[in-house]
Amino acid sequence: MAGFWVYCVQKNIDRSGGAGLPGAMGESMHLSKQIESMYDDAVRIRQGLHRIPEIGFQLRDTQAYVLRELKQCGPDRIETPAVCGVKAVFFAKDAETTIAFRADMDGIHNDEANDVPYCSQRPGNMHGCGHDGHMTILLLFARWIAKNRAHIHCNIVLLFQPGEEGWAGARRMIDDGALEKAVDEALAANPDIVEKLKSGNMKPTVPKGKIGVRWDYLMAQTSDFEITVHGKSAHASTPQMGIDAIVVAAELITMVQTVITRDVDPHQDALLTLGKIQGGTSHNVIAEEVTISGTLRVFSNDLYRTLSHKIAALMQGLETATGAQIDMGRKVRYPSVRNPRELVEQFYTVLDSMDDAVLVEPVMAAEDFAEYQQEIPGLFFFLGVQEPTGTAPLHSSHFNFDERVLLTGVETFKRILECESKCTKKK
Repeated sequence: MAGFWVYCVQKNIDRSGGAGLPGAMGESMHLSKQIESMYDDAVRIRQGLHRIPEIGFQLRDTQAYVLRELKQCGPDRIETPAVCGVKAVFFAKDAETTIAFRADMDGIHNDEANDVPYCSQRPGNMHGCGHDGHMTILLLFARWIAKNRAHIHCNIVLLFQPGEEGWAGARRMIDDGALEKAVDEALAANPDIVEKLKSGNMKPTVPKGKIGVRWDYLMAQTSDFEITVHGKSAHASTPQMGIDAIVVAAELITMVQTVITRDVDPHQDALLTLGKIQGGTSHNVIAEEVTISGTLRVFSNDLYRTLSHKIAALMQGLETATGAQIDMGRKVRYPSVRNPRELVEQFYTVLDSMDDAVLVEPVMAAEDFAEYQQEIPGLFFFLGVQEPTGTAPLHSSHFNFDERVLLTGVETFKRILECESKCTKKK
């Protein structure tokens, strides 16, 4: 079976506040005239979406905005999987393959600090991870598809996915058929399953207008978890009558950290962060319950299993030593993003030169695009947005970018599709 491609674009942010203004892109990919002419629409769509960030699967206004723009492009089918996602299908006559492109939709919980006219209108929410840009790229790409359908010889699926920010939205899209039944009864030769998927993500550490990519591991798998320590409350003056959950939790935190420093080969990448602890009710009461929230990130499945077993063994030993009960629940787990070498090498052929690409190192950040790669071949890359004057990191309250970089994302999708259409066209 041929591959199913998905691209996701990650941007770098400009601290200088120059977002939305045309600027020099440096030595980046050449833009076709059709793509170059989309700049005004790129600004309008991106800033419109930027004003209305929504969270998780509560994306009513975002979904409505995407649907309005998409319907102007005349897709043959529109579906709404995963509560508030969007799947748009463009059929080609006698197509032999189906290729998909994906953008994520949801914002994050953060108060935007950018002083711009298109600042978030939703207090406490913002598009701080570039998903407004990802959606804009895919919507502009839909416009290009609508104008060039006569020259396209494969089916195209555009996926707008909710719930990327820790909500397992990709798996929900898959379960709701995002990769299936892309078939038109009037075109019986069309395949009935998506074969290749591509996506990109904005990246503040990649120079503006460059594409960051690598084969094999690109992003880590992640397991977000919550540990609950159940003790026994008592008066502070009689600690022997209770089991102090705070003391047990403190001991557990120290012990768990040694799993990384003493049980992992220094040549292997592993990260364990305990980012939240909560417990106790009063200064003079032995705490009965403490919760610890954290994340474990690795690339290797074998190392993940080893570390999980080590943590479980420490918890069990501490239960025996203290009399407390310790439970661990996993809230969400994403696999590693791992690009097939074949798809990366094919991707290199659509570039003007190798100077358009940057070989990036694997990162410990996670992406649920990996869920699609568990089902079909998929390619994930970074779209650089790093400005010479400095950048703000993803999820920062100052996250922002120059909309011209979005055109590089559209041009990249266009070239991938042109390459795929050429490869699959009947001789």
